[in-house]
Amino acid sequence: MNRLAAFVGGLFIVLGIIEVAVRALSDDPLDRVAVAFWFLSLCGGGAMILIGRFAARTGWASKGLVAVGCLGGSIATAWTLLLPILSVALLALTMLETPDEVALQG
Repeated sequence: MNRLAAFVGGLFIVLGIIEVAVRALSDDPLDRVAVAFWFLSLCGGGAMILIGRFAARTGWASKGLVAVGCLGGSIATAWTLLLPILSVALLALTMLETPDEVALQG
């Protein structure tokens, strides 16, 4: 499951960086406003997934961070269908984890 979390979280961050770079180069003022949405939802969501999976020490903090990260990243990538499905799978696997499994990771 850590590989899935690393893949989804890392992909959200990479997509967020690409999207922000593309929007920042645009001459449209609305694209510049959209940069905040794309950065916060994709990069923030990816960072929360990675922190929740690899750095959080308690079960509830880990599950909460992964849940918020999956929701944030999925909102921005809903049109892809694949990333929201992977996010839901990651979220389900994280929620089904027992506290003992979370303790063994750290």
